[in-house]
Amino acid sequence: MIDYSSGVPVYRQVANAIRDDITAGRYRPGAWLPSEAQLAQMYEVGRDTVREALAYLRAEGRITTVRKRGSMVAVEPTREAYPVPPGARVVARMPTPDERRDLATPAELREFGGMPEGVPVFEIFPGARKHRKVLRSDHVELFVHEPSDCD
Repeated sequence: MIDYSSGVPVYRQVANAIRDDITAGRYRPGAWLPSEAQLAQMYEVGRDTVREALAYLRAEGRITTVRKRGSMVAVEPTREAYPVPPGARVVARMPTPDERRDLATPAELREFGGMPEGVPVFEIFPGARKHRKVLRSDHVELFVHEPSDCD
């Protein structure tokens, strides 16, 4: 299954195989993946390679990892439309530890102690006199609010 002569890094091949299993429904949203040791045995690679593959999938937002528990397939939440005022500045970044706690759902607080790792936030700076807003990128869909005649 792993082709060492393909020119594709081995960790990417492992990540691609796991992603294919997720897409095919072998691992459903919210399901725990096999342990690093089990994945290493399945793909006949070292645990460091599996860790790199999982980090790659985590960066894509496909999985979340809980220390001492393992990795699970990310659940695609419903997204709420959020209007961004014209002229506002939007920055995508990783949340601070306080933001991970403050923006977590009650279930995430119980399960993970905060937002899962790998979920970026949007920081919106609407204007000089308005307060900035920090929103979870996996819970909102941004759109530019066009003023109408009714505004």
